[in-house]
Amino acid sequence: AAGDRIPVVAAAGMVADRARNIGGDRVAVTALMGPGVDPHLFKASEGDIARLQQARIIFYNGLHLEGRMGDILVKMAREKPTVAVAERIPEERLLITEDGVEDPHIWFDVSLWMEAAAVVRDSLVQLDPEGASTYRQNAEAYLAELKELDEWARAELATIPAGRRVLVTAHAAFGYFGR
Repeated sequence: AAGDRIPVVAAAGMVADRARNIGGDRVAVTALMGPGVDPHLFKASEGDIARLQQARIIFYNGLHLEGRMGDILVKMAREKPTVAVAERIPEERLLITEDGVEDPHIWFDVSLWMEAAAVVRDSLVQLDPEGASTYRQNAEAYLAELKELDEWARAELATIPAGRRVLVTAHAAFGYFGR
């Protein structure tokens, strides 16, 4: 079904979304994890491994989000580009969890997720130089959308008095959003 498009596999849905937006019609993106799947606990099936093997490039979040897939991703990196989209985020912009590791939930800070988009763009350009202008144009448009989203979110949150900005959640994933 992919035709002439480059087969791309992304570990999680939000990373797949990034690859689809930037890759456009030049890529066929498959997400291993669907909505509601906990990436920390996800264990790849035989079918997932087959999808990874068929991909020309693999994108994942990194920062230990895909904990149980770590060994598989290391193995795949020996065979093909396997890219952690969080790889170029400056260490000083990352939050550290109570366990002393980097918080992987970077997509909750749109400005950090914008940096992750640049990693996808650059990786696709390197893999497929013929599509470079497409990837750059798509990334530019997507980054503009994300910038607009970030500005909107900040403006909306600013309407809530500082003392009333409380978020109750069952998972400590919203540190970046809270910051």
